[in-house]
Amino acid sequence: MSITPCPTPLPCALREEEAVESQRNLFCLHYDGCLHQAVRRGWDGWSCRQCPLRDWRAGKPVAKDYAHARPGSPDGT
Repeated sequence: MSITPCPTPLPCALREEEAVESQRNLFCLHYDGCLHQAVRRGWDGWSCRQCPLRDWRAGKPVAKDYAHARPGSPDGT
């Protein structure tokens, strides 16, 4: 089994939240890279459904994970 993320093109963009959740793993560590690949290739839509990493979850983020992640935030980072 490959551990390389492999998004697949879809014939149209996903417009409904439910469609996105059924087609993509929003909590995959590779999500940003796959999104970048889809944009670079000019795909209208893309899916994680055939990716071997589809069911792998990094954990659903919570707001406190990002509260001080911005440059110039109160914690000085």
